[in-house]
Formats: sequence, structure tokens, C-alpha cells
Amino acid sequence: MEEKVAEIVSVFRKKGCRITEQRRQLVSLIVHNPECSCKELYYLARSDDNSIGRATVYRTVRALEEFGFVRTRQITLI
Repeated sequence: MEEKVAEIVSVFRKKGCRITEQRRQLVSLIVHNPECSCKELYYLARSDDNSIGRATVYRTVRALEEFGFVRTRQITLI
């Protein structure tokens, strides 16, 4: 798992993204909890570090999707 975190951090750096401690924690959390929603990730992250904001979670997940590491699900009502 830690190899995957290191790989993701490396890609973030190559793409010119800052790697803050909060972002590193979120990446690790996502790697270890791949089935969690953004909301669940937010609450898990806040239990470890209450300085992590909702926007940081959503931006990190969006970047991971853009870089091809995650695929988000959307529920569409018909």
C-alpha cells in the first residue's frame, strides 16, 4: 500500500501539485479505504486531523480522478 501512496505522491509532484501533509494523509486514507465516499473520507480525515477541510478532500479526489488513479461514481435519478 505504501508503494501506491509513494507512486501517487510522485505523480502529483510531476504534475506540479503541492504535496502538503494533509494531502499526503488523504492519499494514504484513500488507498487504505478505496470504497469510501468523499463524505466518509472527510469524516475519517477529520478524526485524525481536524484541520483538513471538505474542499481539500474533494480537490484531492478530483485530482486523483484526473490523473487516472480513481474513478468516481455518480448516481443519476431517472
